Amino acid sequence: MAYDVVVIGSGPGGYSAAVRAGQYGLKTALVERQPRLGGTCLLVGCIPTKALLHTADVWDYFKDPEAQGIQCKDPQLQYPRVLARKNKIVTKHSNGIEFLMRKNKVDVI
Repeated sequence: MAYDVVVIGSGPGGYSAAVRAGQYGLKTALVERQPRLGGTCLLVGCIPTKALLHTADVWDYFKDPEAQGIQCKDPQLQYPRVLARKNKIVTKHSNGIEFLMRKNKVDVI
């Protein structure tokens, strides 16, 4: 199949370029080696790290709740649920990128 534009990598720059090319009516393909779209930033870097850092920030308040004016007894960190939340965020955003590819008629290879 012939394409006007072939973008390699589905990171923020790649998927943005593919969407824009599709919006201009160009026959576009996005090539990604990972099973999910989003690149390193979304799948293992920036976004998962920010999700985990947010939980760590919230947990920090619960280590000394009285200093924050919060009363709670025996707070517990449930790490499997923390990871599940992080994975849910990553999946939601990756699915959003897949939707953008379909919406803008970009073939994902």
